[in-house]
Amino acid sequence: MLLLYTIYLTILIQISPKLTASVDNVKVHGEAVGTDYFTSHSFNVPISPQTITFNDPDIKEWHFHVYWFQTNPTSYQHAMKIHSLLIDAVTTKQFIVVFHGITDEILPGVNVSAIPKINITPIGPHPCGSFEVWTPKEYFPQAMSFFMRNRGDLTILLHPLSPHEIEDHTARTMWLGPSFPLDLTVLTMDLEFVPLQYPELGLGYSAK
Repeated sequence: MLLLYTIYLTILIQISPKLTASVDNVKVHGEAVGTDYFTSHSFNVPISPQTITFNDPDIKEWHFHVYWFQTNPTSYQHAMKIHSLLIDAVTTKQFIVVFHGITDEILPGVNVSAIPKINITPIGPHPCGSFEVWTPKEYFPQAMSFFMRNRGDLTILLHPLSPHEIEDHTARTMWLGPSFPLDLTVLTMDLEFVPLQYPELGLGYSAK
């Protein structure tokens, strides 16, 4: 038995350099890459020092996405209950967030035409019924507390807003409840700037 084990180790030592060489010589788009190219992170190009570090400013705006099963009436009703409670919270000035249903009367000055509608079917990267809740850093703690207390059995996706959409929807996401697979093919890897939402409110990235 010991002899067989010794022979096995000898063979393994002899062939291991060849195995290593075969990995080291892999080329992607004409460039040699090592084993660190294969990653569970959100990169889809060979890793280099420039792609490992993101020189982003502090995150100042987020999206909460309330998910529900669009063919399940109970799930939908629960989501609309959360929607109603959010309307009440903004109306009574507990905190400021923007989502479908907020009006100029509730939040003076907001550009209502820029507010996305409630999605009763999958849209964008989101695989089920959902609605988006824009949240500036000034009211992030209050919004997080609200969703933690009121989500029940629903899942809520939280992600930041930065120039890196894929990173924001993968490595930087947080989930309240079970996670869902997202369709990343509709997202842009790198934008030239942080997409501003509702600058007229003077919050988040638009604060002076």
